Amino acid sequence: MFRRVVASLLSVALVGCGAEEDVRPALQPAQGTLTINGKPAQGALVVLHPADGKNFDSRGSRPQGAVGQDGAFKVTTYQDGDGAPAGDYNVAILWFGKSGNASADLLAGAYARPEQTGIRITVAPGSTELEPIEIKGARLMAAPAKPSKDHDGL
Repeated sequence: MFRRVVASLLSVALVGCGAEEDVRPALQPAQGTLTINGKPAQGALVVLHPADGKNFDSRGSRPQGAVGQDGAFKVTTYQDGDGAPAGDYNVAILWFGKSGNASADLLAGAYARPEQTGIRITVAPGSTELEPIEIKGARLMAAPAKPSKDHDGL
């Protein structure tokens, strides 16, 4: 009798120990370009948020791409350049300059809220090229000044 009780308790305890498996959706390779005021936005981060507001995995992953010198970006969800699930997305853009190390968004947060940017894209099955994203008339914050070589931090 004692063995049955212990076995029952152990089986109940072990059932609760299993970790929920993170099921990853099928991804569609995708790439695009971003220009701001007619110039490549090198260092900008393009972040895709599902337009329906639902997460496609338990982690709440957001596909994103870092913009290169030529204005091009490849969408990454889990591994470099793997793409995004097919679907419609609202887009947020953060731009910390060419190095990506500046302390302030050069767009002053104007494109940080995906539901307010008005930028929508569709990742379509069978197509890897996204519509170009062109932002015109953006007011840019000045990049932080670099300290001079003789700057002693005082």
